[in-house]
Amino acid sequence: MESSRPLVAIVGRPNVGKSSLFNRLVGERRAIVEPTAGVTRDRLVLPVRRAEPPLDFDLMDTGGIGLVDRADLAASVEMQVSAGLAQAAAVLFLVDAREGLLPLDQQVARLLRRSGRPVLLVANKCEGREAEGNLAEFAALGFGPARPVSAREGRGLAELLVDLAGHLPPAAEVPDRPGGALRIALVGRRNTGKSSFVNALCEEERVIVSEVPGTTRDAVDVTLSWRDRELVLVDTAGVHRRARLASPVEFFSLTRSDQAVRRADVALLFLDLTHAIARLDQELARTVRDRYKPTVVVGTKADLEPDLRPEDFRAEVERRLPHLAGSPVVLVSNPERRGLDRALAEAFALHEEAARRVGTGELNRAVERAFRRLRFRGRGEKPRVFYATQLRVHPPTFLLFVNRPRLFDKEAVRAIGGQLRRSLGFPRVPVRLVLRERPRT
Repeated sequence: MESSRPLVAIVGRPNVGKSSLFNRLVGERRAIVEPTAGVTRDRLVLPVRRAEPPLDFDLMDTGGIGLVDRADLAASVEMQVSAGLAQAAAVLFLVDAREGLLPLDQQVARLLRRSGRPVLLVANKCEGREAEGNLAEFAALGFGPARPVSAREGRGLAELLVDLAGHLPPAAEVPDRPGGALRIALVGRRNTGKSSFVNALCEEERVIVSEVPGTTRDAVDVTLSWRDRELVLVDTAGVHRRARLASPVEFFSLTRSDQAVRRADVALLFLDLTHAIARLDQELARTVRDRYKPTVVVGTKADLEPDLRPEDFRAEVERRLPHLAGSPVVLVSNPERRGLDRALAEAFALHEEAARRVGTGELNRAVERAFRRLRFRGRGEKPRVFYATQLRVHPPTFLLFVNRPRLFDKEAVRAIGGQLRRSLGFPRVPVRLVLRERPRT
């Protein structure tokens, strides 16, 4: 979706501190920072708001230009940078003051001159006299004197923002980001088609797609409009067993994925139809339910399994993923753009279902019916519920005043929750139960 908000792109060769500067300006650690060239690959965009000077713009972190790593994604990374530059109102050209001017900096400068965008030359890692002594070298790039900053220590950023304000519209004239957009986390094992799903919806290569597993590393937010409704797709890193983590980068990727699920309203769990449902898929299903996220199960690569019937896939999901019982199941083909709209329609429907409020009388009658159906073993004190009320929506959360919370084991809580989902009109979304002991007189 085209945005009317000004976009500022951070561009430079690998490992000059682009993600560190991005995190410093945004005010939180959203981009992965690791002293390894080529960590950032996709375009990561977040808003920046400052009172002094008054600024309101979107900031974009990009992959390093000139990257050639073992995944051989250099062309895709540079394509992502070029696509970002086409939308940028201004560019922060980042260089490394400690290393001085390098041939790759000249390569980046040629790309920026062709873009025709306003460029602010920024020399990062100015934490000593030797680094400051290298600043004069960067005049050869043709963008004026380099502005010394230290993203690690936060030095020089106030002066940089003052210079940047001269290239951006006044903050009062900048529209707010769309409010109330549905946040959808795309979750799944590696190479299940999550990034291809995003690109098919955007009708452009918004995130890098490669046959190499693990291409996506950051959780990338992509805002778009679908049927006049705003949504944010969060493309997460493909999950694999923690015992196989090959580097700190992969550890941070998995952490970002879990944070993306927590921030989301709905999750789309991607399953590769060309492979059997594995234990890791079951763990992911359990994770999204532990976070109480309504979930659409998306079977990808349907074009490669033309004989698979939807009812057979649904039966397999119910058998292997009991945590997602009742969740909608959709078959999609990203190349053919088949099933994409239905997956989003189901996500919006789940969000609306999770927004329902239940009257106190209806809730307490449902709780009473649920307890009549349950049988508690043992001769001692039995679990009892005296009163129930709804605390919130998203997820539907119910407070139960009970005799003793310790009498309610996980199996009992799960059974009560299942009964309430069926009787209160939440057949496809998880509900959360909070137990509190009733005060005794």
